[in-house]
Amino acid sequence: MQFDTTARPRRRRVLAEALPLLLAVACTACATTTPGRASAPPPLPTSAEFFAGPDTIWRTPVPDAPVFDERSDSYVAGFAGPPPVVAIRNFTAPVFVADESTARYRIAPTAEYATPEATLERVPIPPNALADPADDGHLAVLDTTTDCVFEMYRAKRDGSGGWTAEWVNATPADGDGIYPDGLATRASGFSIAAGLIWPEELVAGRIDHALVFAYPATRAGDPVFPATRSDGRTDGPDTLPIGAHVVLDPELDLGALGLSGPELTIATALQEYGMYLADSSRGLSLFAVHPQSYPYDPYEEALGAGDLTYFGIEKIPFDRMKVLELGEEVTPYKGPVTPNRCSDSAR
Repeated sequence: MQFDTTARPRRRRVLAEALPLLLAVACTACATTTPGRASAPPPLPTSAEFFAGPDTIWRTPVPDAPVFDERSDSYVAGFAGPPPVVAIRNFTAPVFVADESTARYRIAPTAEYATPEATLERVPIPPNALADPADDGHLAVLDTTTDCVFEMYRAKRDGSGGWTAEWVNATPADGDGIYPDGLATRASGFSIAAGLIWPEELVAGRIDHALVFAYPATRAGDPVFPATRSDGRTDGPDTLPIGAHVVLDPELDLGALGLSGPELTIATALQEYGMYLADSSRGLSLFAVHPQSYPYDPYEEALGAGDLTYFGIEKIPFDRMKVLELGEEVTPYKGPVTPNRCSDSAR
């Protein structure tokens, strides 16, 4: 099957625009290594380890009597275009696991808006870690010693045994997966590890959380709750704001659509939990954990063998999506990075 690769999310800055109250200081990239101890390979990541609290937006099902936005049909009309896909090997997030034996690195983000407070001295990165090969270069690491998710944007090895990144931050894995200051590696302020499709979920035939998606016509201006920042770039009344919550029509009979197992699993999650608009892209895209997070192809059992870059989900009727009543507009935070227990643990 041929997938339309024009649906790849396009290049973007981590944050929407230069933040006027941040010092426009271009930090020099540096990475000082704290050696780790030799040990057995760390465990593989699983969905249940990330933002799994019952009160998070990710684990909260769509209400039995959802209230749809009065402009829902106009918003959904904007989904027309290239067929929707799930990004698997490009423009998505590799997720690795670190433990007490993992080496730590000093990362001073190179973004022009970075201030000294953004530097993290002890970022755990396993020796087998690889950033996403696309321009965004995302990389996420779950540190099991602190229960923290470290995430990087445009991460790469620096050629001298260390790492560098345009942006780095951390958030509690047992939290809500949303940075209150918006200073995440996703444009919405959501953690890059939130709302992903995991290979074990496709094998089990069940996704028990909301997903994230990106599409081209993100509304310029402020996001809506629960997002905390936006890279929206399109004007017009029928453009969706970052943070919008979209669900597959609850009245739709999924069993009558002739979906494959993985398609049905994704469609069921979209009907029961929905998806949050988290980013801007060239075409409508959901996101799966990058298979390079594993020592084998974790998607072979569910999706078949082969280096599948995008998984087409055009059989899911995205014209039957419904936009839930939009949340309140959120004025993005303007200031230096807000510390939390995870970023503090790395200083």
